[in-house]
Amino acid sequence: MKFRDIRDIVDWNVYWLLFMLAEFSLLAALPYAITMSGDALYDMAMAIPTILAAQFARSTVIFLVGIFTGLYLGKKVGLKTPVLSSLFEDRSLPSDFKSSFSISVLYGVIISFLIVILDTLVFTRYSESLLLYLTTPPLWQRFLYSFYVGVTEEVVLRFFLMTFLVWITWKVKKNSEGKATDAGIWLSIIMVSSIYSVVYLLFSREMMDPTIIMRVAAFNGIASMVFGWLYWKKGLEYSIISNITATIMIFVVFGSLVH
Repeated sequence: MKFRDIRDIVDWNVYWLLFMLAEFSLLAALPYAITMSGDALYDMAMAIPTILAAQFARSTVIFLVGIFTGLYLGKKVGLKTPVLSSLFEDRSLPSDFKSSFSISVLYGVIISFLIVILDTLVFTRYSESLLLYLTTPPLWQRFLYSFYVGVTEEVVLRFFLMTFLVWITWKVKKNSEGKATDAGIWLSIIMVSSIYSVVYLLFSREMMDPTIIMRVAAFNGIASMVFGWLYWKKGLEYSIISNITATIMIFVVFGSLVH
């Protein structure tokens, strides 16, 4: 393969911008993550810098592979990054940018209200408030962590995993335009939502109260459906915007009201 061919595989400008954004989001999450881990982090056999370096390296590899997968397979199945692509192609922003941006923010706000209402009116009857638990760290840590959640979840779950699953369904059946079918995309959205909830349950079962874990997994599953739809219909940037909006509303706005 010639060097020119390698350069044309994906838009490397978008690739490296997304990668740097994801890496910076990891750094932004550290203060919140350390605070929430409490004594558990100090009880581990390895030194804290070693643990953090290992987790950072693992996430970096996932980002490198995931972003490439999203760009490369996304072109085939019709999933895109319209805003970033327009910037690097010296084009104006997409004509629907303002409306899509507004919809993304609105959906993020609605999701946050839904989660807080369900947590407050329903689940707190059986266990402590999820909102109180998640918003224990200082405001500045919660604010930075919101960007980590919004960027990392969308890059890994939507851009990487969802795109890969949509590509599999596309290989099985295409629509008349040669893109993935609606049924295939919805199946992928549901699968990503389910996988995320199950993985969260498995990896958090020894660190958090079981009722809180199940609640977080359920809420993440619901939100994942909306973010998946936004990625499909609007583009990755809008699912990131919506996710960040929802997380800021929960961790910063509502969190400040209960502390």
